[in-house]
Amino acid sequence: MNQEYINPIFEAARNVLKNMIQVEVERGELTLRKSPFSAKKVNASIGVTGDLKGFIYYSMDENTALEVFTKMSGMSMDEFDELVSSAIGELANIVTGNSLTKLSELNYQCDITPPSITYGDNVQITTNQRKFLVIPLHTEIGDFEINVSLEERKK
Repeated sequence: MNQEYINPIFEAARNVLKNMIQVEVERGELTLRKSPFSAKKVNASIGVTGDLKGFIYYSMDENTALEVFTKMSGMSMDEFDELVSSAIGELANIVTGNSLTKLSELNYQCDITPPSITYGDNVQITTNQRKFLVIPLHTEIGDFEINVSLEERKK
């Protein structure tokens, strides 16, 4: 996987989290993870098509997801439900859309699929690409992981 995909994704995540939910983001150390892997309790996956193909998984614990919902909606929620799921999907959609805008500046033309949300304990994520570059994000409302598995489409 090409490192040049990572900075646009991190920059988009940092900007969206700062501007949309007013949290500062600190990036942790990048790591490589093989598929399958155990994900956190709340996950949003978005497929990428076009010049790049693959998936981006946004992963967080339930408390972080509830805090994201509170920041986005101004309402407090005690448990994960359809509203929280929708907010997490929308956040992932916005971050990925902004990422692809930044990648288009590097001449990668891509589209995204609608987000898919998984919720539960012991969730296993697997793809044909087999490797993910993990971007850990640390914020005052909790930690996020962005798991990126992208490759250039053969022309």
